Parts: sequence; C-alpha cells; structure tokens
Amino acid sequence: MYSTVERDTHFQHVLHHLQDDAGVQGVVQLGSGAAGYQDQYSDIDLMVAARTGVDPQSIKQHLTAYFLQLSPVFIKEKQFGADIFLLIVLLENQLEFNISIAPLEILPVRSPLWNVVVDRDGQLLQRMKSEHERFISSPIQYETGDVPFEFIYASLALEKELKRNNPIYALKMLETLRELTLTAQALREGRKVHQFKAYHTLNHSFIEDYLQTYPASINLVSIRRAKQSLHALFATCLEDHPQFKLEPYMERLLQER
Repeated sequence: MYSTVERDTHFQHVLHHLQDDAGVQGVVQLGSGAAGYQDQYSDIDLMVAARTGVDPQSIKQHLTAYFLQLSPVFIKEKQFGADIFLLIVLLENQLEFNISIAPLEILPVRSPLWNVVVDRDGQLLQRMKSEHERFISSPIQYETGDVPFEFIYASLALEKELKRNNPIYALKMLETLRELTLTAQALREGRKVHQFKAYHTLNHSFIEDYLQTYPASINLVSIRRAKQSLHALFATCLEDHPQFKLEPYMERLLQER
C-alpha cells in the first residue's frame, strides 16, 4: 500500500511530465484530491486539456510511455468519442491513476470537485469556470432517465422472481432499486451525481433508513421485506423532488404488498 508521501511524489512527477509536453494546455485535478484527498486510500484523478489543434491521442501515448517505465500492474485505455481518452493505471503499490485527455474546446466539467493545477495561459481556468456555471444553471443537469418508472419496473421484476423462487435474480433487482434510490436522493440534495461516491455525506437520516433496506437473510420473506422498505424510502425521496414525481399508478404500486 502506498503512503501519502508516495502519492504526492507520483502526482508531482506526472505533472512535471505533462508540463514538458508541448501539446498540453493544462491539467485539472478532480475528486477529493482537489480538496486535500478524502483519506489515505484516495487515488489520483486528473483531466488533461490538449491545446487547440493537438491530437489528444499523442498526449495519451506520451503518458502511456511514462507509466510503462514505472512497471505498472496494468494500464487500461478507453476511448469516448473521437477525441476523448481515459487511462486507468494501477502501480505495484496499489496507487491508481484515472487520467482523461480531451481537447480544451470540449473538456467536460461534471465533477463537484476540481482544481486547475497547470494552465499555460489562463484559457483552461476560464473554460472550467464557464462550463461549471453553465452546468449549475441548467434546469436538468444530468440525463438520468425516468428514475421513478425504472424503479417501479425493477420492483415488478423483483416480485415476479420471488414468485418463481429465484432469489438470485430477485437480489439483483433489489440492488437496482437501491441504486435508483441513491440517485433520487443525491439529486434531491443537489449533488452532482456523475461518478458520485461520497454517499456518506448524504442526509444522515436517509443513510440510516437506507442501511435498513438490506435483507436480514437470503430468503424470499427477507427479500420481500427489504423491497417494501425500499418502496417506503423511495417514496420519501420523491417528496418535493426537484426533478421527479410519482404518478398515481406508481404510488399505488409502491403501497402494494
């Protein structure tokens, strides 16, 4: 396991490498690291902006070559669209890097925590501020789909599997209900749900009720009771919700036992 000193050292080395890349416009630190890290287990999340006219793939290749020198456990490359790339790197000491690379003009700003750590001429900070303001002012900040309908639909599927005496699939649907409930509550509290993991910061009363929705044991009776607890909690989450509401048929289905 890495130490905080090792993490800081690796962070500075990566920044130095990126600053030496003429194609890099700037670098943004994301997540808890932007505010001092949540704890000693936090990884390093960065977003790299490519200069106008520079192919982000060239920056990705330079970063990959850098990390290969460190003999990592793995380097996973992902691509989103034509010009957005992601590198996921795990070092031998278990330190993880998540580094996205994109052109400055389309750099996405969806994280609640960010800090510009490299900026050639101020363009990156200006971009981050304007995109953050646009995100905050948008009436619908996330395309989360029809959460109430998805909840009801998963609940019906769960009940069907209970009647089939199929607890494995029923448990899978129960987890879907739990995930949708978390999404509804996070949006209710005005959180940025993109890659949201700070569930411990949600309303304390909600957390207590949520933890009571796990089945006491793996049997049909306990799973059904857990489903009913989630029904009640989900209905509470949607009271005065800024984005979702329960249709009459949904309320009826949630009240059914």
